[in-house]
Amino acid sequence: MSAVLDLARVSVALPLGGFLSRARLPILMDVSLSVGRGESVALVGESGSGKTTLARAVMGLQAVSGGSIALDGQAVEGAAGHARLRRAAAMMFQDATASLSPRLTVGYLVTEPFRIHGVALPDPEGMARELLAKVGLPPAMARRYPHELSGGQARRVGVARALALKPRLVIADEPTAGLDVSVQAEVLNLMADLRAEMGLAYLIITHNLALVRHVADRVVVLYLGRVVEKGPTAQVFAAPAHPYTASLIAAEPRPDPRQRRMDLAIRGEVPSVLRRPSGCEFHTRCPMAREVCRVTAPDLAPVGAGRQARCHFADQRKDQQGEQHAVEHR
Repeated sequence: MSAVLDLARVSVALPLGGFLSRARLPILMDVSLSVGRGESVALVGESGSGKTTLARAVMGLQAVSGGSIALDGQAVEGAAGHARLRRAAAMMFQDATASLSPRLTVGYLVTEPFRIHGVALPDPEGMARELLAKVGLPPAMARRYPHELSGGQARRVGVARALALKPRLVIADEPTAGLDVSVQAEVLNLMADLRAEMGLAYLIITHNLALVRHVADRVVVLYLGRVVEKGPTAQVFAAPAHPYTASLIAAEPRPDPRQRRMDLAIRGEVPSVLRRPSGCEFHTRCPMAREVCRVTAPDLAPVGAGRQARCHFADQRKDQQGEQHAVEHR
C-alpha cells in the first residue's frame, strides 16, 4: 500500500526557559509512522504522550527539530511544502465548537478553505449546502451560528469543512470527545461512509480504545513522546507486546468488572518530560520491570510481521498475552 503520509524519525523539542533560550525540551523523539491510501491509523496514549503535538507538527503548526515528513512520497519542506500538505490534508480539532469562529455563519465556515487557498467558487451558497448534505445536515443549517449548534452538529460541521477541498488525508483529534454514545456512533459511521465513498485516509488521535477497535486498521502507541508499539489493530489487541499497551487495554471499561486484569493496571503518574527515567522510560510504572529495564533503553524492534515494540521482553509478552486472550475467550 502506497503511503499518503510518511513520518521518519520526527522529533519536536520546545524552548526551555523562554523562546530566547538555547536549552530544548524534547517532546517527541524519533517518531516514525505511515498512513496508506484509504487506511485508518489510530494514535493512542495517555494525556501528555505527544499525540496532539505530532498532529500539529504534521500540519506545520509546530516546528519539527529532526526527522522528515513526506506526502505521497515527496518531502514536505518549507512554506511551499506545508502549503501543499494543507491542501491535501485536513484536520478535525478536538473541540469542534471552539474551532468555529462565533462571528461567522456555518455556510461561510464550511466554504472558508476555498477562500484560504484562493479557489474561486461561482456559487458559495450552493457549495455550502452540498457540503452540509454530505455530512447529513439540512441546508437551513448554513444560516446558523456556532452557538446555535449541538455538539454533534458542530462536529459534523467540522467534518464538512475538513472535506471542502477533497483531501486525501484527514487528521482527526479525538473525533468523538464530549459526545453522547449515540452521537459518537453517528459520527463514526459518517467517517466510515466517507472513507469508503472518497477513499480517505485517517490518522485518528484518541483515548477511546473502543473507537480504535471499531475504525482503525493499524494502531500506534505513544508513551512520553516515543512509539512503544505499533501494528495491525486486531493483532495488537489480541496479544500486546509492550506492557504499557497491555495496561491500556486492561484498563478499558468492560460490562463485567471481574474481567479486568488488575495485575496489569498502570501504577503511578506519567513521569515529567523534564525528568525522563533512565533505561526504559516505562520501567517506573511497569509491573514486570527487571534490572535491565532500569539500565538499558530498548530499541523499537520487530515482533512479527508488520509489528514492532520497544521492550526487552516483547516476544515473551506477546506469547503470554496471546495465551491469556485465548483462555478469556473460551
